Amino acid sequence: MPISSAQVLRRYQTVLRVLSRYGFGYLAGHLGLRRFRSRRGAPGEGRRGERLRQALEELGPAYVKLGQLLSLRSDLLPPDITTALERLQDQVAPVPFDQIQALLEREFGQPLRERFAAVDPKPIAAASLGQVHPAVLPDGRKVVLKVQRPGVAEQVALDLRVIQGLAAMAARRTAWGRRYDLPVVAREFSEMLLAELDFEQEGRNADRFRANFARDPGVRFPTVIWEHTTPRVLTLERVGGLRVTDRAALQAAGLKAAEVAERLAAAVFRMVLRDGFFHADVHPGNLFITEKGVIIFLDMGMVGEITPAMRENVIDYVLGVVAKDSDRVVQAILKMGVVRRPHKLVRLREAVERLQAKYGDIPLREVSFTEALGDTMSLAREFDIAFPSGYAVLLKAMTTLEAVARSINPEATLVGLAQPYAEELMRERLAPSRLAGMLGRELLAAGRPLLRLPRQVSRVLEQVEHGEVRLAVDHAGLDPALRRLSKIANRLALAILLASLIVGTALVASGSERSFLQRYPIADAGFLLIGAVGVWLVVAILRSER
Repeated sequence: MPISSAQVLRRYQTVLRVLSRYGFGYLAGHLGLRRFRSRRGAPGEGRRGERLRQALEELGPAYVKLGQLLSLRSDLLPPDITTALERLQDQVAPVPFDQIQALLEREFGQPLRERFAAVDPKPIAAASLGQVHPAVLPDGRKVVLKVQRPGVAEQVALDLRVIQGLAAMAARRTAWGRRYDLPVVAREFSEMLLAELDFEQEGRNADRFRANFARDPGVRFPTVIWEHTTPRVLTLERVGGLRVTDRAALQAAGLKAAEVAERLAAAVFRMVLRDGFFHADVHPGNLFITEKGVIIFLDMGMVGEITPAMRENVIDYVLGVVAKDSDRVVQAILKMGVVRRPHKLVRLREAVERLQAKYGDIPLREVSFTEALGDTMSLAREFDIAFPSGYAVLLKAMTTLEAVARSINPEATLVGLAQPYAEELMRERLAPSRLAGMLGRELLAAGRPLLRLPRQVSRVLEQVEHGEVRLAVDHAGLDPALRRLSKIANRLALAILLASLIVGTALVASGSERSFLQRYPIADAGFLLIGAVGVWLVVAILRSER
């Protein structure tokens, strides 16, 4: 159903009035939308981050997701806001089952009892975009149904229109809107949220993870039941296990906490550094482990993807932190971020060195990645360096991973977990086969022009032989000089002509015999003409000198 302009206008009004009630009415003034401000005063209680969190929760699913995305942007927002936004609640009251049943029957085009042997009306999880129900297929397989909340797609589409409109207004009317390129942030958020609303895309994500870990028996992703999956219903095999943060259960199953933390970290490192495709929401609710030690990942709706070049930058950053190499850390930050004020780069290295010195006396395995990352993001804000959203999602996934690893094993740190992996990456980088491959690629790139050179020379010589070569000279910058030279030449010619007139007129005036010319006042007229031209020439020269 198309979204009308009236719907968009009413939603603008609602959004700005809610923000105004929570103390952010000045934003409407900045955007030129004062008429939409609420007349009620702001609550005046709570810090700005907490008030913003409450406002976003009141506005609904799209704004909750927006807040979750903004909580990743510690390179743009101060810690008090990002910390508050991390506490956004995505748990909501479940939709009554009769509405869920109606949606399922519309999606599958048949009564529910003909599609499934049983569906539990009581959901095991309910979030802003969907809820999960246990079910049984006709062949007896146990599955779970992730069902999209009725009407949420339409509401999200409307809110995305409003969010993109507000971002465009901010970019046009405010310096901070242009500085942070808010339309780009809004577009990236829209793409991310629309992908999360497409449950078939989540299924494809799960298949891709399964393919990437096909040879690793220690990591598992649920199988997608595609014949029972639509854009609004995702059907997955039902899997179970122990929560990775339940230390008592791990101990009872004979699993060592340190080994569980290492396995989890190794799986995520492989996603990031090997595959470039990673689970971006590795909180404890999405992680289980079997009694045999197999890590199970759930909820593949939020994923991140980085290019090979981005992976290289991340590896350089990790290796720089592990080796405490300030130069490598600086270069990695510069490659990863967008530098808006280059004149500050001289001070950046000094700041990184001070940061390295802060951790200089701490054993590497005890360095908190979250704390070090927070310091790095503070540097980014200080030196006006913004990271693309792909890096922001990755860094957030890493900090979440460290928090989970510490819940499993309080002594674990991400830097310590990454150290053996980083050393392996360094060995791979320095392996003769890899260096030989790099050298071969560089030689091949340099050799291509040389291989084409004989053919190009032959073609040029043939054109010369047939008189087809034309030489075009672009004298950019010479036009002013040529015009000035032309003026000089004209004045010189005029001066020579003036001198000739003077001599000729004088000869005529001094003649002894009265000729035809002397019977008329030609000499007098000549002297007058000479005088006028001379005065004009002097004035022109004086003007050109000025």
